Amino acid sequence: MQRWQRWKHDGTGVFPSTRCLVLAAVVFGIAAAGSRTMPAAEFRLRPQYQSDGTLVTLGDVAEIFATDRQEAEALAAVELFTPPTTSRERLVRLREIQDLLLLRGVNLAEHRFSGSSQVTILGGSPPAPKEPQERTLTPSVARRTDSLVGEAIVQYLQHSVSATQSWKVDVALNADQARLVSQSGQVVSIAGGAPPWTGLQRFTLTVETSRGPTQLLLQAHVSLPLAVVVTVRPLMRGTLLRAADVELKRESRQDTDSTLFYSIDEVVGKEITQSIPKGQVLRPRMLRAPLLVRRGDVVTVCARCNGILVRTTARARDDGSLGELIAVESLQDRQRYYARVSKIREVEVLARPVQAGQDEVRRPSDAMWR
Repeated sequence: MQRWQRWKHDGTGVFPSTRCLVLAAVVFGIAAAGSRTMPAAEFRLRPQYQSDGTLVTLGDVAEIFATDRQEAEALAAVELFTPPTTSRERLVRLREIQDLLLLRGVNLAEHRFSGSSQVTILGGSPPAPKEPQERTLTPSVARRTDSLVGEAIVQYLQHSVSATQSWKVDVALNADQARLVSQSGQVVSIAGGAPPWTGLQRFTLTVETSRGPTQLLLQAHVSLPLAVVVTVRPLMRGTLLRAADVELKRESRQDTDSTLFYSIDEVVGKEITQSIPKGQVLRPRMLRAPLLVRRGDVVTVCARCNGILVRTTARARDDGSLGELIAVESLQDRQRYYARVSKIREVEVLARPVQAGQDEVRRPSDAMWR
């Protein structure tokens, strides 16, 4: 009865002996819980791993959860095995991974495994296809592409500006532009250029490539060939050229030819040495200075010495133009010597004797001047 009263007044509703048992159980549970070792990390296995060709590590086949970041990184770096070849795969069970970790000195009792029971290791991914290496353009290919573009610009100028002009276009494509043109093989369209259409001009080319039409911006030097002198009517041998007999005409030749005439003034007054048809491009061998002395003419021979002018007569043995050296023959003793043509049927004696061919050139004898 006294015990009942004490329990009643205590207010807990539990006998004292029962309270002791409960308290002991609680204390024992806490102690037991404190005595268990919490896992240092959890390894959650992945079902599959695609190898990149390098050694497979624990971090490749499992997600690692740990409170200590440095410890998690160290565990992830533990190497397990080499990957299979590119065309194969390997099935690795959890038990094999645990055995490998034991060999690497990892204490499995400190960690926990979860996730998949096995991991499929796929062979290393095939190497990425290499970008096709750009071929180095040979000089012949570069010249061919420059010529192709140059001809296309010439056609554009003939269609857009003048079809009668002999356009000359110099193009120098860079390596990328030449490669695109070489691959395309044709120029789809051209635009650009500006009056006067010569000199450095800018053009836009459109070429067809594997990616579709591609535009190229480039510079080209456009020029017109020099005009050369041509005849406007047939001319006979011996004709003295007049300005009305010739004209300037642009030819399609690419380079300046030193054997042609590029000014009408150069040919006016010259004598034609052969018959020439209409439209003939004149060359130096077709013309000569007009003859002032002809073979067989009796000419006046002049000699100057110390301000004194002496004249005599002789017979010309050659044709001669102004300034040309011809042979003349004395009318008295047929002595031959050379003189320079100075006027119509007039020559000047050379100051010194010269030798030409087998003829001995002498000063005229004193008898010639008497």
